[in-house]
Amino acid sequence: MPATINTDTIERFWSTLKRDVVGKVRGAVRAEWRAQSPPSSQPAALPQSFAPPQTRRSWLLQEPRWFAATVALGSILLLEVLSWESSKWPGCMVASRYWTPAAASDRTPCATLSEGVAQFSKFIWDHADRNAASAVAAVLIAIFCWMLWRSIESTRAVSNVAAEAAKRSADALVIAEQAQLLTVFGVSNIANVLSELGEQDASAAAAPTRSDRLFVQYVFKNYGRTLAVLKEISHELRHWSRLPDEVKYSPIPALPKELAVVGGGSSEPLQCVLATPLSAEAATSIRTGDSFLWLLGRVVFDDAFGREREHRFLYRYRVGAGFQPYRYKDYNKST
Repeated sequence: MPATINTDTIERFWSTLKRDVVGKVRGAVRAEWRAQSPPSSQPAALPQSFAPPQTRRSWLLQEPRWFAATVALGSILLLEVLSWESSKWPGCMVASRYWTPAAASDRTPCATLSEGVAQFSKFIWDHADRNAASAVAAVLIAIFCWMLWRSIESTRAVSNVAAEAAKRSADALVIAEQAQLLTVFGVSNIANVLSELGEQDASAAAAPTRSDRLFVQYVFKNYGRTLAVLKEISHELRHWSRLPDEVKYSPIPALPKELAVVGGGSSEPLQCVLATPLSAEAATSIRTGDSFLWLLGRVVFDDAFGREREHRFLYRYRVGAGFQPYRYKDYNKST
């Protein structure tokens, strides 16, 4: 018997059969009503009791193993009934030991299916020796061990799936509750300095003043629900035409006085200053888009679950748009 049974084919056949039978019954009832009722402009309505029933899937078709067991039992019973009928036929292979010949015939009746199985079992029992019994027992034990192994493997697979689902659920809960630090910008003099330098003559040889030193202030805002404890902060404000392939993060010497950032709160303001004063030529390059101001850095912190995490950030300054996140390699990532 196949391991799986296509119950959809049986169900479609049963639905088609019921639809044909119901259609014929409805047609016969409609013809009888038309013959008995007088003709009218409105056709007679079909009684509600003859409405086609809703298709409902049998519980037996929903359980393939029970369906297979029912089919197997029905087949055995059918073979038993046929064996009783064929026991009267001549030329049987196994003669019955419990039925006597009929008076009108000297032929011994044939054994039925159940009697044949009983005679075969008795023959095996009478002629079995110790070695054969040991071999059969070994085969049965092997089959039992194989079935037990399959059951254990199935249980282990289900357990692994449940454990993996529980782990994903726990990880999702941790992710939803853990701290999430992002950079939020505040005060900056970049726009004013670029505007002042733009009014100057690019060919002037005057030396830049201290007011040309660019700076930007920002805070780390905790968008999570739990505490974040700051451990290390690195930041740089650079003027580059293109980003370098590698960046070395240098921690700032002084951390904020308050290291703990609660959920929904922000750290103390941090200020990052351009290392060298900006010249008029550099300001012109920034305004034309030939070069940019870049703010990059990272923050290392411990979350409420005792895990060390890192948030790297990279922002590009454009005139009018301000600082915008910029994706490049691993300069923008969070762990």
